[in-house]
Amino acid sequence: MPKKSDPALRATVLALKASAVGKTTSQITSITGLSKRTINDIFARAVQRGFDPNSVPLDIRSEHVEDARRTGRPTKQTEDIKTIIIDKVRRDRYGREKSCADLVGDFSDLGISISATTIWRILKKAGFNKTKPTRKPGLTKKMMAQRLEWCLKHQDWTLEDWKNVIWSDETSVVLNFRRGGYRVWRTADEAFSPTCIRERWKGYSEFMFWGCFTYDKKGPCHCWLPETAQEKKQAQKDIEKLNKKLEPIAKEQWELSTGMSRLGLRDKPGTKPQWSWNAKTGRLTRQKGKGIDWWRYQKEILIPKMIPFAKECMESRSGTLVQEDNAPAHKHHYQQHVYKLHEVQQLLWCPNSPDLNPIEQAWPFMKRRTTLKGAPKARKEAIDAWTKCWNEDLTQDKIQSWIERLPHHIEEIIQLKGGNAYKEGRAKKNKGL
Repeated sequence: MPKKSDPALRATVLALKASAVGKTTSQITSITGLSKRTINDIFARAVQRGFDPNSVPLDIRSEHVEDARRTGRPTKQTEDIKTIIIDKVRRDRYGREKSCADLVGDFSDLGISISATTIWRILKKAGFNKTKPTRKPGLTKKMMAQRLEWCLKHQDWTLEDWKNVIWSDETSVVLNFRRGGYRVWRTADEAFSPTCIRERWKGYSEFMFWGCFTYDKKGPCHCWLPETAQEKKQAQKDIEKLNKKLEPIAKEQWELSTGMSRLGLRDKPGTKPQWSWNAKTGRLTRQKGKGIDWWRYQKEILIPKMIPFAKECMESRSGTLVQEDNAPAHKHHYQQHVYKLHEVQQLLWCPNSPDLNPIEQAWPFMKRRTTLKGAPKARKEAIDAWTKCWNEDLTQDKIQSWIERLPHHIEEIIQLKGGNAYKEGRAKKNKGL
């Protein structure tokens, strides 16, 4: 849209309006795009300043077309003030979170008087918007190195390779919880600036929801309920029976591995190694607390749901692999015994990498879907909603689109040396290709 304050445009209007050319106001409107009222105002103001439309040659001076000096207080939106405001916002994560009123206080400390409204206008003109911060898991240098190593090993995998993987994960469901949060100042291209990212860490949940799927099939799901006292007692009895069977095997292996060292110590001072049946030598024990440990995971997920689903997938894809993250319940040494017993292979996983697990995309989708009519207030209501969403609302084409993003994610992580400051999703296709 043409700007009526442009001196060159005003000069064009005067030239067209002059007697030598004699264009009508309607004709000038079609040429310049200005309204009739604006054209008449420009012409009348120029005549008041001495412009003669009948002069030959036509004399259009700068005072005929320039804006008149404005009266009143000088503007606070100087270039220096704009630079200071933007620098304060971009300086660190705390500057990103500051409100306009907070920035007013900072300027007051510097002896500069400026209103919150002026600061807001400056930031808006510079392209800033107060939005929710980008959420990403926190990564240590060790985690980044492990992620990079994993991606380098799998960068040549094709989509056909990823179709062999069973993806699994758990998520927390909090009853009657309304999501929300604060916002940060940023421009459109600063979504993954370190000061705009907020790490998310695992915390308390009302119950846990587990599920698994592949590219071709959607697997079973499970909602964890609190373990009863009777179930705990029965679990302890079963584990003791299992330990009685395992102890002779573990002791025999210990004697074979320590036999030579024990013989060498007979004539030497010090305590002779003695067999002790404990967690270090393989004794199975349960962790204290209310969390989901290896025993519950094995009895409620691994044996009754994961292994049967894996065998079903192996009928059509012999190279099926099971993916699990590095949660203690998954990494327990006895879980490997179950996989070997059923001849099911696992995909080695890198730590803290939800962006590499397609099933992670299912949780935001399901949390939005199950709270469309308000967050469930009772556990049974929430379990029914999540089960229904998994079985009916989560479609296979949506699952496939999440898995198809993997090669792009791996490329991004390799470029970032194991980092996660990138936008997850499909790679953008170049127009014209």
